[in-house]
Amino acid sequence: MNEIVAITAGMGLGIAQAAIATLATMLTIGVAFLSKPSRATLYWSFAFALAMVSTFGVLAGELNGSETARRIFLGLLMGAPALLWSGFRALWGVRALPWIGPVVSVVSAALLVAAGETVWFSPAYRAVFFAASAFAGLYFLDWIRVPARRDRVTLPFAIVSLVFFIVGAANAIAGFLFPPTTGDDLALVRLVTSIGMLVYMACALVAVVGISTRDTALARSSGAPEGWRRFELTATERLARAKMSAEPWSIVYLRLDDAKEIRQMAGSVALSALSTRFLDEVRAVFPAEADVGTPTPGTAVVLVPRTDAVVRDHLRMVLDRISSLEVDIRLPIRPSASAGWAPVSVVGYDLDALLYMAREAASLASENGGDRWERVGVTVTDRLLNPLQRS
Repeated sequence: MNEIVAITAGMGLGIAQAAIATLATMLTIGVAFLSKPSRATLYWSFAFALAMVSTFGVLAGELNGSETARRIFLGLLMGAPALLWSGFRALWGVRALPWIGPVVSVVSAALLVAAGETVWFSPAYRAVFFAASAFAGLYFLDWIRVPARRDRVTLPFAIVSLVFFIVGAANAIAGFLFPPTTGDDLALVRLVTSIGMLVYMACALVAVVGISTRDTALARSSGAPEGWRRFELTATERLARAKMSAEPWSIVYLRLDDAKEIRQMAGSVALSALSTRFLDEVRAVFPAEADVGTPTPGTAVVLVPRTDAVVRDHLRMVLDRISSLEVDIRLPIRPSASAGWAPVSVVGYDLDALLYMAREAASLASENGGDRWERVGVTVTDRLLNPLQRS
């Protein structure tokens, strides 16, 4: 009787998993990848597609009494968390390692099939489930390690990932503490893991769709331009690594002078066109290793891994090139920009502090006539400490 109840519950959870995986695949491809193609959305699409095919394969194996097919697809399913992890790493601008997911799938399937009907199936199943949960744990570590990655849309997935890892580790430890049997001891374990995978996929879907739609035109009612948040994540990660080796980095904040006047005289389209050429010049001057982001039209933020002398030369060059830009014939002004320069040797490696100080330095340069740059130092600090100087 207990076996019948367990089978019925397992089938119900399998159908629910297949439904969630199918919905997740449709939404990830249709909403995330097609509207915002990137390596991150591509890896997420692969992860949910793999989960969908695997869950249908497991159900088909159970319905047709094919234990070998069921184990193959069950093993393939174990690679989905690794692909999800790779997608988030691609989003964060670090090495994604997408080959790990397929390797986990193939090795897990081979291990479960090789175990056969022997007493070794129990530890084999626990081992592959722990391998899958390990990538959920790695995601949680990556997520909690960098503050910029901790947003509300990924919080449920981060919590579930931690629980997933704890359950996987507990199952693995139990497999070592208790002698293997014919596999009957896995009835409760399979029920728990099935529920866990269901919740895990649902939370992953919320995180993926939430991240993918956050920068769309519909979600940007107040908002930051597309790509700015990715710049912040990448910059935070690179600064954290640079801090460990005390490398010389800087944030350069460039702002077009008279952007409001340009918008009023020629309209938003003209300002957007000028901003595009402005960004092209910034990217052309600064080295390929630099990261460039734009929080608002007419503004560029550059993370530069160079010494002060090199950054100074780049600043002179970029201001000269911006002043030579061709502008709309309706504009009776010559384009120019003001730049604020915040080196880590003065401000430290915190991105928020660097951005704030560089922005203030750019404001000071603009107030002093524009078409110039200011380095964070005593003058900028006095301006922050004495607000009356800003009037």
